[in-house]
Amino acid sequence: MNRLVILTLGLAVCFFYLPIVVLGIFSFNAASTMAFPLSGFTFTWYADLFGNEAFLGGFVTSFLIAQPVGLLGALIGLMAALAVTSPRMKFRAAFAILVLVPFLVPKTVLSIAQAMLMSWVGLGRGATALILAQTLVVIPFTTTILAAVMVRLDPRLEEAARDLGATPWQSFRRVLLPQLSVALSAAYSIGVILSLADLTISMFLAGRTQPLSLIVASEFRRELKPDLNAMQVAVLVLTALIVAMTEINRRRRLRGRMAHIRDDL
Repeated sequence: MNRLVILTLGLAVCFFYLPIVVLGIFSFNAASTMAFPLSGFTFTWYADLFGNEAFLGGFVTSFLIAQPVGLLGALIGLMAALAVTSPRMKFRAAFAILVLVPFLVPKTVLSIAQAMLMSWVGLGRGATALILAQTLVVIPFTTTILAAVMVRLDPRLEEAARDLGATPWQSFRRVLLPQLSVALSAAYSIGVILSLADLTISMFLAGRTQPLSLIVASEFRRELKPDLNAMQVAVLVLTALIVAMTEINRRRRLRGRMAHIRDDL
């Protein structure tokens, strides 16, 4: 049984990560054709990539769009999670379903509906429309992350703060919010990563704005060039750095919290 589990896990890892490994290998291949055997090792494609104004412009555009998406996703997700986990709120299940609807609806259908709504309210396609649309898609993920943490928190801490004279805002800011700092950081990171990886919504709502995903898709349709491999590796490295920074921040905060508890003891 254990061997079967290990074999299944190994096949799954190969299925998901082998294409990425091959992509990375060809990004250093000296030949312009992507085929084995390799012709040599080179950084030429990365040099061409970072001299590519379209790539740099798309990267900056995607990064600038991803920041408000991450922040808005974390903020709205926090408010939605507070509502979902509040025992005083009626129809919590119905509200939770409404929050999860953007995750359940196919992205193409959702993107068309968002484009029609943006046109109806007079908001043209562009960066603002893209931020709002991507935030809607991010909210189910951020809400789930924050709600999963909130249900494990001890409600007696807030009750004790109220008994000691704290206002609802003070108990939220000084008791609940510090306990959610790591989850908020994770929610923000998820929002940024999903925004950077988005293609479907960008195709319908980007307008003249050119995020990196659209540039990559356009280059892929025209010609499969080696610098496209380097471009994908660069995006993967950026995503991995965001995840690593989030994990480092989580561990640092956890160590600080444990040290604080030991000092109190």
